[in-house]
Amino acid sequence: MLFGLFKKKSKKDLFEEDVAVGSTNIHYKPGLIDDLKADHKRLLDIYTDIKLAAETQNFKKVAVHLTDFRNELEDHLLKENINLYIYLSHLLENDEMNSTLISTFRKEMDGIASIALKFLAKYEAIGSDKELQNSFQGDFSVIGDVLGKRIKREESMLYTLYAPPYD
Repeated sequence: MLFGLFKKKSKKDLFEEDVAVGSTNIHYKPGLIDDLKADHKRLLDIYTDIKLAAETQNFKKVAVHLTDFRNELEDHLLKENINLYIYLSHLLENDEMNSTLISTFRKEMDGIASIALKFLAKYEAIGSDKELQNSFQGDFSVIGDVLGKRIKREESMLYTLYAPPYD
């Protein structure tokens, strides 16, 4: 039994432990990427609900779905910022290429998030504002296109960098 205490830990062992990265108190979470992908699916599902409600001119329903979208997006952004971006920044701080990639992704996401949240704020009153109803479809398509491309890039590039800290 004692001999196992001094055995070097493998990646597999680390997956099963609660391990913080660097000098932070941010721990590796084995289910994080699956959670973030599930968030993406919920966001895309809500986006579809908004689209369908807008197509039938049910703008009161659009307003409800936009609120749901805002809540889901804000939760996702917070989770991603702390548990992914900050974690990866510390994990890969000595890897210049990946550090630059993470920094670029983070700055890009900050810009996209700002635009998306402004869009959501602009259309809060869509349920009763005819001018907003008339301009909605064009703005909504642009937001959907940008978010869809971003989700694909995150899942195919950024999320592959997430791993437990190990020596």
